[in-house]
Amino acid sequence: MDLTVLNERDFYSYLQEENKKTFLKMIDKFENYIAPIMRSKGYKRINQAERTVLFSFGEITFSRSRWKKDGETKIPVDEKLGLVSHTRFSKEVLYQLTKLANYMPYRKVAEVMELLNQVYVTKDSVLSAIQKAGELLKEKEDYRILSPEVEQEKIKPEVLYIEGDGVWVKSSQEQEGNRSKELSHFIVHTGCQENNRRTLKDKLEVISINYKEAKDKILDLIHNHFDITSETVIVTNSDGGSGYTPKAFKELAVAFSPKKHIHFWDAFHVNQLIKRIFNPFPPELKTLAFEGVKKQDKETVSLALDTAEALIDTAEKLEPFQRLKRQILRNFDYTHRPEHQGLSSQGIGVMESQHRKITYRMKNKGMYWSDKGADTISQTILLDHEGKLRDLFFGEWREDYEIIQERSLYPGSYFLRVDSHKIYELPKVNLPQKTVQIEE
Repeated sequence: MDLTVLNERDFYSYLQEENKKTFLKMIDKFENYIAPIMRSKGYKRINQAERTVLFSFGEITFSRSRWKKDGETKIPVDEKLGLVSHTRFSKEVLYQLTKLANYMPYRKVAEVMELLNQVYVTKDSVLSAIQKAGELLKEKEDYRILSPEVEQEKIKPEVLYIEGDGVWVKSSQEQEGNRSKELSHFIVHTGCQENNRRTLKDKLEVISINYKEAKDKILDLIHNHFDITSETVIVTNSDGGSGYTPKAFKELAVAFSPKKHIHFWDAFHVNQLIKRIFNPFPPELKTLAFEGVKKQDKETVSLALDTAEALIDTAEKLEPFQRLKRQILRNFDYTHRPEHQGLSSQGIGVMESQHRKITYRMKNKGMYWSDKGADTISQTILLDHEGKLRDLFFGEWREDYEIIQERSLYPGSYFLRVDSHKIYELPKVNLPQKTVQIEE
């Protein structure tokens, strides 16, 4: 002991070394505890094998016993530590790397891990963690589909709000000359509530690089969580892009047979489109168009468009103008305001703000994404935002999923639940007494 100022990093390294010693003692103690249990179950110890694993408290090499019975090999220490096979990272480290990757580039994740935990990883280590998260996401989706439906009380909303839109991110894989990829994003909720800040009630959210998968999943979530009756009003809102047209949302709503379906062309995008159309022209025309939309007067909007069209003097400008003109007139009925339908505007047009958590990480940092990487990161961002990311790595669903996998070796055994105490008898059949000859 002396008067030298404490170096916290050195002291932290000392604590890590002490933690490693404590950890190795725990392993030895567990080995002594589990050995008689394994023998009582008929297992034989075959050898001792070393393994190096990076834990949140440092990298440790330890030795553990391997046991075998009837061709089945078990490593109790690995099971005790919850280690994933064929990886050098603990599940806690995988979780931490994935969580940090939702906020920063992979290289930065490595720097933060070294700064805070004095744990050294590379950007490739972070990529491995994201790939593992992608595998878990697929397994959890399989579990959701294969597990028996659990009876739960469904929400009975008076009004159910559904919105959908695409998020474009830069792709590392050029496809047909296009270096961008669309993520399909859907949200469903039952309205707004005021706490310390305005939030969406009963919100469910889906994102996928595959449009059909995203749409199918949001349909499943609505079916499983909401009781849509003949008294329910379904309100949908979108920018009208490909896959998010009024027709697409009508097909979605019809599946639930609601009392009424009301679709809105997102007000923000309508305003942006009007500005885009009329900015080259006298401001009076733009004002006239906005007035027509506000009063739901299609003739006024058409007058403004016709007047602007008459001012165009080149064919190159005319064709794109006419295309936008047809778009706004064709979808004009969906520019009505929620108040015209007896609805509050709160809770409608929320998609842009819901995109933000995705675009902040994936779009605004000049990042390029593979299809799998974009799909995984976008989904882990949603899970993290909902407070469910840890469940992906440590949830009870993992054990249930392993049981399903084991029972899948016997097709139908998991789903055909038969009362073992009930006796089933085949009906008696009167067989013919004489031999029946079949003529060819």
